[in-house]
Amino acid sequence: MNKKWLITWNTVCTLILLLSILIPSTGAFASDRHLSDEYIDIIVRYLDEVPDEEDLDPDFKNVRTMTLMPVQLMTVPASSIKDISQMENVRRVTYDQEMTTTQSGQNEFIYSDDWNQDMIGTFDAWEEGYTGENIRVAVLDTGFYNHEEITYAGGYSIFGEDHTEGPDSWDNDHDGHGTHVSSIIGAHQYTRAQGVAPGVDLFGVKIYHSAEGNRTNASSLMEGLQWAIENDMDIITISSGYPSHSEDIYEMIQQASRNGIMIVAASGNMTENKTEIDFPAAYEEVIAVSSVDQNQHHVEDSMIAEQNELAAPGRSILGLNNQPGDYTTMSGTSQATPHVAGIAALLMQKYPNETAGQIRARMIQKARDLGQDGRDELYGYGLVHFLEEVVPEPEPVEEDEETPEETPDDSLEENGEEPQEPVDEDDSASDETEDLQTPDDVTEEAPDNEEPQEDTDGEDAESDDEDDQVEDSEPDDTEEEEDQAPLQTTVWIRPSDTNGIATIDDDDILAVADSGVLAISFDSTLNHIQNVSLTSDQIDLIRERNITLLIARLDMEWVIPAGNFQAGNAFLSFESLDTPMEYSEVAKSDLIDFSIEQDGEMITAFPEEMAYRFFTDEPELNQDSLYQWNAAQEEWVLSGETYTNGGVVANTASVGTFAVFNPNELASAILSGSEDSEPEDVEDLLPDEETTLEEEDETDSSDTTSSSFGQSDGELPVVLVGAVVILTSVGGGFYFFGGKSKQ
Repeated sequence: MNKKWLITWNTVCTLILLLSILIPSTGAFASDRHLSDEYIDIIVRYLDEVPDEEDLDPDFKNVRTMTLMPVQLMTVPASSIKDISQMENVRRVTYDQEMTTTQSGQNEFIYSDDWNQDMIGTFDAWEEGYTGENIRVAVLDTGFYNHEEITYAGGYSIFGEDHTEGPDSWDNDHDGHGTHVSSIIGAHQYTRAQGVAPGVDLFGVKIYHSAEGNRTNASSLMEGLQWAIENDMDIITISSGYPSHSEDIYEMIQQASRNGIMIVAASGNMTENKTEIDFPAAYEEVIAVSSVDQNQHHVEDSMIAEQNELAAPGRSILGLNNQPGDYTTMSGTSQATPHVAGIAALLMQKYPNETAGQIRARMIQKARDLGQDGRDELYGYGLVHFLEEVVPEPEPVEEDEETPEETPDDSLEENGEEPQEPVDEDDSASDETEDLQTPDDVTEEAPDNEEPQEDTDGEDAESDDEDDQVEDSEPDDTEEEEDQAPLQTTVWIRPSDTNGIATIDDDDILAVADSGVLAISFDSTLNHIQNVSLTSDQIDLIRERNITLLIARLDMEWVIPAGNFQAGNAFLSFESLDTPMEYSEVAKSDLIDFSIEQDGEMITAFPEEMAYRFFTDEPELNQDSLYQWNAAQEEWVLSGETYTNGGVVANTASVGTFAVFNPNELASAILSGSEDSEPEDVEDLLPDEETTLEEEDETDSSDTTSSSFGQSDGELPVVLVGAVVILTSVGGGFYFFGGKSKQ
């Protein structure tokens, strides 16, 4: 037996063993590779100039350019997200969220047609001559049927001829939700479902496409808000919500607020899987509305949140349906919200010189305090009402101290109306308490309203029983709508180059939802940057909000869970090594050294695994693997052989130097190195006389295979098979490497 024959035999054995182990692993992850025909909806925020839509990739669909912000909305292949984020003029890329209406039920019965109007002082406003005349109100919803008992001043649909789902006119209410909500505000006076402010100029803005039912993208709200701002609305009402903060939508909300527009939004309906207030109601610029029933009790599925500001009727509310001459009753914070918008319109007409902020302060002052004294999580400041409430003197002082923007007293004094208003409204309130015939007096002037009242005879006596029935049935409807939990929010940003070190803004972190992912993306112009610096405050934000970091370069991605950071500033390093290491000449990638330094101290032990993904030329086809350098043993150790989205992935709770090798090429390099170091005397490689050829072959094969993977004798098969089993159970791939697929 000669030396050449031994080397050949060892190489063949190694190859057979590798193929027997690695081929099953390849099949296990074949389904995890990205499918190029999957499209997702994104929001792209630019630094300044927005590119022309015709200059974008023709594969990008449904591109819409905002006029008030440097933002484009689009539907793109998931594989293009990283490339878009690396464009020099792109500030960040966020995945669009799903937004739904906040209706919790539809009922076949009503208590009486006007109980909700009576509860909030609508008829008192009408007696004073206020119906919301000349107040421009935009309702952002599912569509608006041209029912004969409501008149729209105009409308707009964000779904034009070029939309991927096709055009969808604003007056096509495929769901009925938008028609019902708008009728609570502006249905004709003295009709059965008369609105709170029937004199308003009502505009319907369709942001839900008929193809999607009562679900739409949160970015659709941006388009609706933009239209309302550009068309000088006084009030915007939103009976919809989405689960997580969006910096781009929030900036549009702020723009509307700066333009003096009042925004009213539903706080949402609770389910077992949903216990936090919806956005945009959670923003301080927005009046968040909760729901009460006919007895002024908190509706059990109305969202409980500290941001709640006002409560309004939201249980079994009569309104117009999307059929000729038809009515329906619906429940939810969706129905409570337009009551608040209607009262705001009445007060804006009464006090035409006051700002939206001053009207908001008036509404807080006039609210009927329910539940705990002052503002609480169920009712906010209380039930919305047109009239001033007679309360003991200490209570208005407490409410004034809690007013978020300005005290109601200040706003009243500015207009010189404080001395007169309490006299008129207190008298009206007293009349309302002593004589409940005021609504009837109004309806007697309109014979058309008598018939609907006859339809509801006898129902008041059954209202309590029916109320219980609704409580039992409505949450089930909501739970069906909440079956699919929203995906975690991922925000892609391009970092700033600060003296050769990447830095990010605090706003970039704030743009990410809790438990979301912040992807810091480096394009080819940032190849010289191999470090990211984070301040201690930024680390605190990341830890408090459980934000995962994704360092994304053209050749690799590094995922760091929030739990791996300690308090203090952090310095993340991912440097490509220029100094050769053992067998680096056969590496398929750069040798990249990863490290995390906090407050000047290198961190080496981490509580959670991090993910490393390297991109090379067809790694799965070539059966390449990711290795980590073991400094103690001075050898490359197999770290990962999972293939996802064109890369090879390793998961480990350590940092260090990583590189991609082909196992066969690495084994050959190791054998070549061993050959160079062996003695020239071939007899030294031969076995002892008592050793059989079969035993010698088995030993050589085992030794060669172990050294190829940096393992001790005999351990390789167990370790590799164990890794394949574990990775197969995980399933491969990461949620943050893609977005929500369009179905």
